[in-house]
Amino acid sequence: MNGYERTVKFVKGEPVDHPPFMPLAIEWVSRQCGLDYRDFIYKPDVRSKAYLEITDRYDFDAILPDADFSEQLEDFGQIPVWKESVGYAVEPIINSKEDLDKLVIPEIKPGTRQGNRIEIIKTIAAAKKKEKYIFGICVGPFTEYCNARGLKKAMKEMIKDPDTLRKGMQIFFENGMNFIKAQMEAGADGIQIVEPNCSLISPKFYEENIMPLHKAMVDEIQSHENGFARIHVCGDTAHLMPYTLGTGSHIVDADSQVDLAKVAPLLGAEQVFCGNMNTADELLNGTPDIFPEAVQRRVDATNNRIILCSGCDVPPASPAENIQAFHDATVNARQPE
Repeated sequence: MNGYERTVKFVKGEPVDHPPFMPLAIEWVSRQCGLDYRDFIYKPDVRSKAYLEITDRYDFDAILPDADFSEQLEDFGQIPVWKESVGYAVEPIINSKEDLDKLVIPEIKPGTRQGNRIEIIKTIAAAKKKEKYIFGICVGPFTEYCNARGLKKAMKEMIKDPDTLRKGMQIFFENGMNFIKAQMEAGADGIQIVEPNCSLISPKFYEENIMPLHKAMVDEIQSHENGFARIHVCGDTAHLMPYTLGTGSHIVDADSQVDLAKVAPLLGAEQVFCGNMNTADELLNGTPDIFPEAVQRRVDATNNRIILCSGCDVPPASPAENIQAFHDATVNARQPE
């Protein structure tokens, strides 16, 4: 059973040999290959080769070739600046309502940042289609607006000027839908919708303003054969789970702060969690011997309805032996009768 088959069957509730293993590894992949991170971000051939090499080396069941948060916004005009001490830093591109009115949804074409992602997906699909589950990725409309406006200003607008925030989200939603469709056409099997900033909002605001946009994105992704949407929100998202699961997304990420036993009853048919491993205490600072118990605990808490993954991005300095031990523990996890 290969990674693609294992992922599809597991999500659909069919028997598999073990839960899927798919750590959310980004800069860690670059470091394992000894790459300059700027090359990893900006050179499609470099990133494609790195993901193909590392996901084979550690037997990942999926490939999710991400790199940075500016990929979509750079095509709107955001200019990341490299700083040796912190990596890339960016400034807001929406400083007034007039700036918002000037935004033009970019064309996804060769040589653009989003166009580079399409090239990467095509390369990976040519090598691994139907062998590993291939995820594209799309930063969601709320997080995109926060990154384009500046987090503090966006959060103030949520209270004082929600119409402006909704207008901005609509622009990034439309671009996101274009990006999703282009990645699916290029060979992605599913898409991870990345919305870390949704951890900062109330369930009511999510339900009224963001859930309809997410549901439309989920519906587009899951209109494809074996297409799985995967919603990622950082932090303790138990309060949002009724709504993120309510989008119909087949996969919803659960960060390490989420008590899996409490939210597992919310899962519907053909829905699973993904994640929950603690990125600092377990993946970065843990030792290989902790992983059998740590993995089994997640399997038991969800009645084997969790894809084993890091709760968020694998820390770049995480020891390779920990990722190998994480893999081995997943393969050997006991499954409920």
